Amino acid sequence: MKKFFRQRDGSIEDSEGNVIFFSMERFVSDICEGVHCFMCGASPDKVEFNDEHVIPRWILRKLDWFDQKITLPNNEKIKYSRYTVPCCVSCNSFLGREIEEGIREAVDGGLESVNKFIVNGGYWNVFLWLSLVFFKTHLKDSSLHKHLDRRKGTEKISDDYNWGFLHHIHCMVRAIQGGVHIQPECFGTLLVLPAKTAEHIENFDYRDVYAANTILLRVGEVAFLAVLDDSCAASNFFSDHSKRLTGALSPLQLREVISHLTLLNLKLKWRPRYYTKAIRGEFFICADLPEKMEINSHSREELGEIIFSNVSEYMEVVESGDLKFTKENVLSGNYHFLFDEKGRFINESMDLKKL
Repeated sequence: MKKFFRQRDGSIEDSEGNVIFFSMERFVSDICEGVHCFMCGASPDKVEFNDEHVIPRWILRKLDWFDQKITLPNNEKIKYSRYTVPCCVSCNSFLGREIEEGIREAVDGGLESVNKFIVNGGYWNVFLWLSLVFFKTHLKDSSLHKHLDRRKGTEKISDDYNWGFLHHIHCMVRAIQGGVHIQPECFGTLLVLPAKTAEHIENFDYRDVYAANTILLRVGEVAFLAVLDDSCAASNFFSDHSKRLTGALSPLQLREVISHLTLLNLKLKWRPRYYTKAIRGEFFICADLPEKMEINSHSREELGEIIFSNVSEYMEVVESGDLKFTKENVLSGNYHFLFDEKGRFINESMDLKKL
C-alpha cells in the first residue's frame, strides 16, 4: 500500500516525493511567488524545464499566432510565443497528452465534434482545460510589472491578488496527474455555444474575470464559457436565457453571456466549500453545497457595469446605426446584445468593423 506523509507546512507527499496536495503556504511560496513547475512543484535547479504556453500551442499553431501580440493588463504588448509560465518537461508533456490532445482534435472537427466529445465523457476534460488556461493566465501576472513606467512603482500585477481564489482551481488542475478523485459536485458551470465567424472577425477571443473565476475562450465557431467554482449554480440561474440562444453568437453577445455568468457567481448567497480529504489511502476533492442555491438581489446597473467592462474595448470598432448604443445605456443596463425588447434572440447582431 502506498504511503503518504504530511509535511510541516501541511502539504502531503507520497513516498516518492510527489506532492499530492499543496498547502496554501507552499502553493503561494513555490507556485504563485516562486519559479517552481506550476504542476508538480519541481525546482528548475533539479529538473529540465521548457515552460508551458498560457494560450495552448495548438491554438497558436492553428491560428498562426505565435508572433501576434497580446495586450497585458498594464498595456504592455508581448508575443504569444513568449507568454509562458514555469513548467517542467515531464508535466508539459503530460498536459499535452492527457488534456490538450483530445480537445484539440475535437475543436479541429468543429462545433458538432466538440459537442460529441463532451457527450462521450469529455465534459470533465473541457472543464479542467478551461481551469488550466484560467490558472496559467493569472499565474503569469506574478511575473509581470503593474506599471510600464517603473518610476510609478515596481509592483507586479498579481500584488493585488488573493491567491486563495486560485488554490482550489490549482488543486482541480493537478487532480488527474496526482491521481486525485474529483467529486461531481466540484464541477462548475460549462457552456459550449456556437460562435459567429466572418472574414473580419478574429477567430479567437479570450476574456476572464479573476474576481468571479469566470472564463470565455472562443476558437473559430466554438465558444467555451465556464464558472470554475459555483458547482453549476450559474447554469441553473441562466437556463432560461440559454434556451433562448437560438443562433450563433457574435463576439459582443458572447461577452454579454460571460457578464451574466460573472454577476450570478458574484451574487451567490451561499457559496460551495471545497476541500481535499483522504479516504483509505485515496484522495478526493470534495464540495459541501448549501441546502439551497440562491442569489442576492442585484440592480440592472450592476449587470450593465459588468457588461460594459467586458465590451468597452469594442465600443469604438462596432458598426451600428442604433442611436441607443451608447456607453451610458450599456452602463445603466438599458442596452443588451443578446435579446430584443420582447426577449427574442437577436440573430443579426452587430459585427465588428473590419480593421
